[in-house]
Amino acid sequence: MAILKTQHLEKFLTDIPKLRILVVGDLILDHFVTGQVRRISPEAPVPVVEVRKQIYRCGGAGNVCLNISGLKGHVTICGVIGDDSNGALLKDILETSHVGTFLLHRKEFPTSIKTRIIAGSQQMIRVDNEQIEKLSQSEIEKMQQFFEKEIENYDAVIISDYGKGVIVPSLITHLVHLCRRYKKIITVDPKVNHFSYYKNVDCLTPNLMEASAGMHMPEPTTEQEIVNLGNRIMKSLQSHTLVITRGKDGMTVFTGSKVIHLPAISKEVFDVTGAGDTVIAVLTLALACGFDIVKAATFANLAAAVVVQKLGTANVSPEELKTIFDVYDSSEIEAMK
Repeated sequence: MAILKTQHLEKFLTDIPKLRILVVGDLILDHFVTGQVRRISPEAPVPVVEVRKQIYRCGGAGNVCLNISGLKGHVTICGVIGDDSNGALLKDILETSHVGTFLLHRKEFPTSIKTRIIAGSQQMIRVDNEQIEKLSQSEIEKMQQFFEKEIENYDAVIISDYGKGVIVPSLITHLVHLCRRYKKIITVDPKVNHFSYYKNVDCLTPNLMEASAGMHMPEPTTEQEIVNLGNRIMKSLQSHTLVITRGKDGMTVFTGSKVIHLPAISKEVFDVTGAGDTVIAVLTLALACGFDIVKAATFANLAAAVVVQKLGTANVSPEELKTIFDVYDSSEIEAMK
């Protein structure tokens, strides 16, 4: 029996525009430089990329927001940008994409930007220009005041942690406490070094490498080792549920009482950049619509199958979700022992 049926998809797409999601996390400007390689540089043994196109997109927590707004959900981002041209561009992209903003502007601080140089379909190099600086006490207090004032207006909160300084223990403790008090869903796309921060949340969505490194364990090579790892995370962090994404091998869902494996849907993987953003966005939307964790993860699995076939940070539209749903086959989905 299929985990998702047509009526589930119809309900999901109908209910999303009624939702309001708050995303808290690190904002990044993604810069893609694409072109062709025809020769080797005479200055050094490196290829010369002849630039044909340059694209700027929201990365990090911003890409989570664009995945939500792309599905017609209402979303607000809470984060930090520099008082510079990249920060202004990032804010403009967000607002043009109908994303609400509560942004703290730092003077003489560079907005994080990642430049990827791509020849054909091959990424040649990535250049990161950023300054990692944790929130000041004043910035923490401003965010906490915003949360306390606005939390009742949201259906769910997503923590998108890219390790650039926004996600600090006191902020997470405050958010989790508020979400518990007001019965709001809170989900986390975690960073390895911050695993101990995320206690008592509704769901974590680490990839396999993050999950093992976060628990200081070797990366699993068998299904039983993955089950052991997931159970250890659930016990340590007291998370209600857990989804470990496994790239071409799909994702594994821990519900507390059982473990379900969802095989990857896409057979063609062009670029995995930002796929984790899509997973946390779509999974949280589905949870906020009232779906259980297995159905929510299945929606996220479908959406991820769409974005990995696109170049760079990307999002999924309702039409694309409908299209991939038509070829969805749950026959390989099974409970793991």
